[in-house]
Amino acid sequence: MPDIPQMDVNSVTNVSVAAILANQHASGAFVASPDFSQYDYCWLRDASFVAAALDRAAEHDASRRYHQWVARVLGAGGIGPLMETATANQRAGRETAANELPPARFSLDGRRVSDDWPNFQLDGYGTWLWALDLHLRSAGTGELSGELRGAVERTARYLSVFALQPCFDVWEENPGEVHTSTLASIHAGLRCAASLLDDPALTDSAAKVFDAITVSAREPGRFVKSNRQQTADGSLLWTAPVFNVVNNDDPCYRATVEEIQSTLIFDGGVRRYASDTYFGGGSWPVLTCSLGLHHAQVGDLRAAERCLDWSVCRLDEHGRLGEQFGGETRDPEHYREWVARWGHPARNLVWSHAMCVLLAIEIEAASHTRGPDSGPHQEKGKERGYEEEKQYESALPAGDEQ
Repeated sequence: MPDIPQMDVNSVTNVSVAAILANQHASGAFVASPDFSQYDYCWLRDASFVAAALDRAAEHDASRRYHQWVARVLGAGGIGPLMETATANQRAGRETAANELPPARFSLDGRRVSDDWPNFQLDGYGTWLWALDLHLRSAGTGELSGELRGAVERTARYLSVFALQPCFDVWEENPGEVHTSTLASIHAGLRCAASLLDDPALTDSAAKVFDAITVSAREPGRFVKSNRQQTADGSLLWTAPVFNVVNNDDPCYRATVEEIQSTLIFDGGVRRYASDTYFGGGSWPVLTCSLGLHHAQVGDLRAAERCLDWSVCRLDEHGRLGEQFGGETRDPEHYREWVARWGHPARNLVWSHAMCVLLAIEIEAASHTRGPDSGPHQEKGKERGYEEEKQYESALPAGDEQ
């Protein structure tokens, strides 16, 4: 493991930013994982989170090159015509064949990938608009123009007409459902596009998505995985601290966090969902850091630091941070099944590094404004914290216990 002092957030940021920059292609794209053949592509979702982390770390030039790459990919020389045709068909009530819908991932040089991977996902497009807005505001690069503006307009139109349609979820599963975390990314994207383009119609579209999100949460009193599944999903953590659909104190969001902590914590980290069997369904740094973002934003810095520490302790000696951990012990049979199919799970997921950066910077900012032991949820955290801390400590690699 690299020489990172426990909870030294500046060192964490430096190590993960370096890992991210090392995996940016000359085109501007970010490879999902450089050591896992199935992930040798650029997903709009993963890479947009990566770009957001770089902007928070003041690495604006690398983020700018990514957004320029996206603008080219979604432009007239890329899949722009595909997006326009799909949008026109949807508005006219005509069906578009699955292989003619805009994809979720691309080759690193920006080509559309033709294979049997589940590719119709909407969350990446919403996440890109959200990340672009963050980039333009944090880098101070001014208004939209040219190819970038065209890509934003095209993407916003596409999302406006497809927003409430079933698609594959963030995990490339459940294609016949409407997924809450996907809706959250679309709401954020349309909200940001409305501001960037000064377009009230997009504000109205975002409001319709917001209504769909909140209506589905009303009866269970919390956000649910999809319109067909009332269960928890780790990606629901993004609803407040990332996409700002609601705030962290929203009752439905608080209930969602409680449900995730009750059902999806394994070995100190956060799993995707309860029935997950992918490589044994271990815990993901991406989701553990997402929980940490919530804790940091409500002022429970001790809990936020535990989430960051859990992830940092899983960096290997080469500074790599994998996709998930613990599946081989939680569900050995399914773990072996996936290893036989695809080999060892991704040892270096660039998105994992991005979420570490976002959480480390959030902790640093919160510690300056609130102090390390302050916050409205601190006492609640102490009440339930003993059992959580024991689970967290038992999950640390040997020699890393605090």
